[in-house]
Amino acid sequence: MMMRFSLITLSAILISACATVQNSSDTSASSGLPTSKLAPGECGLFGWATDETRKFVFYADKDTARYDSPEGPVDLTAQMAFPATDYIDSSGKAVTLRLGEGEIMDGGMRYPGARIVTLTDEGWERLHPIAIVRSCQP
Repeated sequence: MMMRFSLITLSAILISACATVQNSSDTSASSGLPTSKLAPGECGLFGWATDETRKFVFYADKDTARYDSPEGPVDLTAQMAFPATDYIDSSGKAVTLRLGEGEIMDGGMRYPGARIVTLTDEGWERLHPIAIVRSCQP
């Protein structure tokens, strides 16, 4: 019963996070990121931009990772077991997820100060501030 309450609470938090975005029902479709199809016992990482758009920009589970970069959606290959923080994009460039300090919440963890780090062709780090939620299906 507690797990069901936790899942309902987490769902309400995630829905309210998208409530400030216009056309929030198309958030996943417009970002090119997959919708969550987590089976019972599976976990996922969900990331939103921290700017005023609050756009859904990152999703990862044990089989899939995708990032809606400023240049467009990119499929990622994890370089370690889930929850991975090091990925390679389809062109072979490194994409790093820096989670920062986590906060325990019902049904998972949240990382409000996370960053997605990519390298420019000149070797500069490009930081994309995001808020990450790690949640598991009961």
